[in-house]
Amino acid sequence: LDEKTIQIYDDVRKYFFNNPDKECLPLFLNSFGEYDGYGIYQLVEDVVQMFDHDDVVNCLIESLRSPFNGVKYWCAQISALFPDEKLISPLVELLDDENDDIRVASCTSLSQIHDDRIIDILKNQINVEKNDAVIDFLTEIISDLIEDYSEIQK
Repeated sequence: LDEKTIQIYDDVRKYFFNNPDKECLPLFLNSFGEYDGYGIYQLVEDVVQMFDHDDVVNCLIESLRSPFNGVKYWCAQISALFPDEKLISPLVELLDDENDDIRVASCTSLSQIHDDRIIDILKNQINVEKNDAVIDFLTEIISDLIEDYSEIQK
């Protein structure tokens, strides 16, 4: 993206931050490219967080199934801010993605959802995961979740 396009994108983001309209949700959640958007993509979270949890989750369900890596990655990241059982299925689908970053983002978001199935899902992923760094990340997440569940049960 060139600087002018990024500036226009940021202007639109600022507009919807100051003039919230939930119709912008699917537009923003499907606007991400493959890279970091020069730091602007991270700021989209500020706009998204202004809206009703269920509205965001419903849009995320669709966007997580996008054919575009940038959309899948950023929506998996944003999903961590909206933990919801309805996101389990689309996030689990991303565990088969060929992109390591998408799998890691999906694992992170899954770990934020309070559901008994999550630990088993992540343990199963360790058995099929090929990337050592992702396996290490999964091991850490599972350990943290088990510790958190132990604390809750006390």
